Amino acid sequence: MRDSATLIDRLREHAGLDPHRRAVTFVGDDGTQSTLTYGELETQSRKIAEGLTARFECGSRVLVMLPNGLDFVIALVACFRGGFIAVPMPLPGRFARQWERSSVVARDAAATAIVTAAAHHDEVANWAGRECDPAVELFRIDGCEPAAVACAESAPPRPTDVAFLQYTSGSTSAPKGVVVTHANLTAHARASSRALGLDGDDVFCSWLPIHHDFGLIGMLLVPLHLGATAYLMSPTDFVKRPARWLQLLSRVRATLTAGPNFGYRHCCDRVRSEQLDGVDLSALRYALNASEPVEADTLDAFADRFAPYGLREGAAAPAYGLAEATLGVTYPGGAGHGPASTPLVDLEELARGRVVRATQATGATRRLVGCGVPHGVEVRIVDDRGDSATDGVVGEVWLRGETVAAGYWNQETQTNATFLARLADGSGPWLRTGDLGAMIDDQLYLTGRIKELLIVNGRNLYPVDLERALQQQHPGLDGRPAAVFAVGSDVVAVLECSPSLVTAPGSAAQLLSALAQTLAETTGASVGDIVLTAPGSVSRTTSGKVQRSRTRSRLADGSLTPLATFRGSPRQARASMVASAGAASRPATTSHASERST
Repeated sequence: MRDSATLIDRLREHAGLDPHRRAVTFVGDDGTQSTLTYGELETQSRKIAEGLTARFECGSRVLVMLPNGLDFVIALVACFRGGFIAVPMPLPGRFARQWERSSVVARDAAATAIVTAAAHHDEVANWAGRECDPAVELFRIDGCEPAAVACAESAPPRPTDVAFLQYTSGSTSAPKGVVVTHANLTAHARASSRALGLDGDDVFCSWLPIHHDFGLIGMLLVPLHLGATAYLMSPTDFVKRPARWLQLLSRVRATLTAGPNFGYRHCCDRVRSEQLDGVDLSALRYALNASEPVEADTLDAFADRFAPYGLREGAAAPAYGLAEATLGVTYPGGAGHGPASTPLVDLEELARGRVVRATQATGATRRLVGCGVPHGVEVRIVDDRGDSATDGVVGEVWLRGETVAAGYWNQETQTNATFLARLADGSGPWLRTGDLGAMIDDQLYLTGRIKELLIVNGRNLYPVDLERALQQQHPGLDGRPAAVFAVGSDVVAVLECSPSLVTAPGSAAQLLSALAQTLAETTGASVGDIVLTAPGSVSRTTSGKVQRSRTRSRLADGSLTPLATFRGSPRQARASMVASAGAASRPATTSHASERST
């Protein structure tokens, strides 16, 4: 792979060398397949690019509003080819949260055009008429005719040109447009391919949304760079029928797939043995787990459940990345790598900022997950003073390298704070991820997010540990989303549960009392409200990450409906301060933390 070759350069090479080679196949909910070869992708994307350049100014932002499918692939490549800045987006959706996020992104990007297709025109037009500037035009790719006057083919994009804006998930703040250049894409494809030993003979298979960076870059653009084949299916189809994903992996002899933790847990919980007749996963070298906190128990459960169907030892492997670094930062080991490192660590030591393996005398523990080794970027763990931390000491994860994006779109202040940080010794610039972690033997272990950290009597408490302690109090809470956060000097918890859990006389009061006691004992802080709420109530991003700050806001404004609530004792002045780290500690670090995406 030439270091300076952009995706468009690579696609032209692939189309010239083997135009009939399968580039992308989309498998519909009914099992039908539609395929795009490299030659067809070259021809069809050029036609759409000519239509766009005939109507819109090169360099303008173009919203690509299409579902998973070949139309999305063609439209995105056409934007790249025509010199437009693509903004990948899902359809507006039926729910207020989806509509709101689409509107925020559209206004921030100040787009000139929206690319869609006839099947989605009315939905997109209705949304655009209410949320976009009247000057924004809709462009249908299935209504595109050759320009009346032939357009000269656009000059190929330069490596420094902006390819697209990848809007963050908004897990801790409003979505921000990460500026990804063609050079970033090439550097990422090169790093991930070297880390995982990928080439044009690999077969990628994914149900991930391709407007989100994990599905877009990792499972679409990387295989297109390589000249490999990508099989895509609908995220909705996966959620409804997860066995279809496993069946597809088997049928196409996929060598790499990826997804967030909940997807692998979903397979363990929902796939029945009779649905796996004939399934053979022996070709699968990697089933990458990223995009939300990776649970050691899920890695183990997926590996054990599907080992009888040929899944290799160590194939279920964690990774780490974020939109601000284009995508991937750390990857599992190369060929023949074993299971992920998941040491049991002492929570009290972790609260003091050190990763120490648990002993027989240890009290509370957590299994940390090693997210792999950095490739394509340099990683530093940085303490509160701006110095590099030693192995095993927890600090903020900082990065630098060719995959680090150019900044946030039209956000100079946040770009300076997040992308242009310098260590105490003056070295830089570095990207501040907003993630907490430690390096041990060259491998990265993540512990949490700075903005969500709770500080009690000088101890750093992680919401994920508190949420897990509460979920373990009742089988009806285990595995369901929960959010723990600070409100003033109190710790508050919101947990999803089945409505039937609170209908028996006295059951809600007894459970809430037990939860309050557990939270008080675990944190040593005063307990505010503990809320049991219906499934789907805890706010999450499109990739499944819990939005604790949004859940806190919804609890405050009354838009979150409780099934049952424990009201904490009257608030009292306390010597021990409880606060989110974003408000009380590391002020420079947390004001402009990035959005972790993988």
